[in-house]
Amino acid sequence: MNNEYDEGQFTDDEYNGQYDDGYNDEYDDYDDYEEDDDDNSSSGGGKHGGSGKIFIIVLFLMAAIGGTYFGLSFLDVDIMKSFSIESLLKSNSQDSSSSASQSGQSSAQEAQRSEKAEDNTQNNENAKDAEDAQSSQDKSDTETIQNNTVKESEVKIKFENDSRSKFLYLDGGYLYLTKDGAKYYLDLDTQKWNDTYTMSSVTGISNGKYAIINDVQGKNLRLYSTDGLEFSAQTDGNIVSCALNSQGTSAVIQKYGEDYKISVIRNDGQVLMERFEQDSGIYPLSAALSEDSKILSVTYADTTDVEIKAKVLLFYVNKEDSKNTATGEFYAGIEKENIIAPYIFALDGNFVIVYDKGLFAIDSSGNEIWNTPIYNRIDAVAHTQNGSIVLSLGDQLAGTDGFESGTVYILNKNGKEKSEYFIGEDISYLNVAGKDIIIGSGNDFICINESAKENWRFTATQVVKDVFPYTGGNKVLVITGTEAKIIEAE
Repeated sequence: MNNEYDEGQFTDDEYNGQYDDGYNDEYDDYDDYEEDDDDNSSSGGGKHGGSGKIFIIVLFLMAAIGGTYFGLSFLDVDIMKSFSIESLLKSNSQDSSSSASQSGQSSAQEAQRSEKAEDNTQNNENAKDAEDAQSSQDKSDTETIQNNTVKESEVKIKFENDSRSKFLYLDGGYLYLTKDGAKYYLDLDTQKWNDTYTMSSVTGISNGKYAIINDVQGKNLRLYSTDGLEFSAQTDGNIVSCALNSQGTSAVIQKYGEDYKISVIRNDGQVLMERFEQDSGIYPLSAALSEDSKILSVTYADTTDVEIKAKVLLFYVNKEDSKNTATGEFYAGIEKENIIAPYIFALDGNFVIVYDKGLFAIDSSGNEIWNTPIYNRIDAVAHTQNGSIVLSLGDQLAGTDGFESGTVYILNKNGKEKSEYFIGEDISYLNVAGKDIIIGSGNDFICINESAKENWRFTATQVVKDVFPYTGGNKVLVITGTEAKIIEAE
């Protein structure tokens, strides 16, 4: 799924971190951060002059680390476009790329570089072929899926290429989203409800029986359950990202004028908490909520010093609880030098933070409870309903001995290795639905379980946007540019 954001640029003042500083000095008042200077948190990343340049490198690295896959897997957020600095990154890519290679690129030998150059040429040819295939989708719809034993269902949903459609897995059913409305299907031929709206480009995430959708870089926000629309709202700022817990409570990061705003909204539309982020050079990247909706956790990129810092702060959502904290707002936090932490999610009462060299977890008191280094570029992250953490791994980090690129690495909720699966090629797609893990490489799609046992596979002959398991067994819901259909995979 492509992220289609309106592009823009920071002003010169914003680019250099020169916000009007009306924000209270929470960070200065909080002297009890846990500092972690071990090798995992401080290796890599050189010194750079000025927070503006650091932030450009931060975002370039985040793109190198996660690419669009951070968006595909769980947020649908393209970091560069969300912070409106894509063009700045492009203009500074030559300076930034050397720093990115130190932290996120593999140091292959000359022969390997030569092979990769040939691979890149082939990839460019493949990309052109994919574009050609996309442009002729209407012609090739009758031969969408090719496999020795594939059978197609007669039941299909047809849509126009420009409808910017999206499917979400929702409590055993499927939420079909377009720029004009939403429909919830128990099966492709059993529609339970529909809702209409107008958005320029829609995105969303689901958790249990709830799904929250929004207009990409817009202000239109809607929460659905399996029973239909729960609430709709217009936010004050442009929506950067949303987090959602299984109770239907959401945390929404907005770009509010020159600053940022985080709102926590209950499943009936009541705003439980709002906070403004106005500190110069400190950027909220991701948010997560505890399952009881009492704790908000936010990751930040702090570019105010020579070295980049990742900060994770925990806040009480309830104002009465916040009165008992020393700062009046956040009650615990942790910071680490020289890492970037672009994503956080709640898992089994704790919070798991994904950073550029691995993952670590903190409990609800802000104590680090485990830290698992990963010696590969992390291309995508997701987690199953049982709490298994799924990583799609790219190239090994420079000077390390990691996994082969194209490995899916599965951890348990304590950060310990559970299983691994090597697909044999670079991974271009990762989706988790319930207990099923679907991996894509080119036109090949494979479903595995949490023990890395293969359930089914198929090969597509045209561009596939999304793949979901369908009612168990080997039935598969396949989303192309023009239709959704059920097939039986091998």
